[in-house]
Amino acid sequence: MSHKVDVNILGKKFSIRTDDNPEAVEAAAELVQQQIDELRELGATAGSDRLITLAALNLAGELLKKGEVEIQNMDTVISALDDVVLQAEGLAKVPLR
Repeated sequence: MSHKVDVNILGKKFSIRTDDNPEAVEAAAELVQQQIDELRELGATAGSDRLITLAALNLAGELLKKGEVEIQNMDTVISALDDVVLQAEGLAKVPLR
């Protein structure tokens, strides 16, 4: 079911139609605004379009880094499972008494 969600970014109201949870959309907008506020605190004085673009790039970069960490964690899990399989194969070759 589609919901209309109103969010504010840079003092501008945006009405968004979405099937997502309205609270999640509002939280995403707050996260974007927080990124913009952080950029401003660092001294960024760019126009609103540029600030939104920089915030989006920062958030996308964080998301990509998180994905890389998850892939590295998955590689560790796969490696551990390979070790378990090798041990199981070794045990299977041991003659029963």
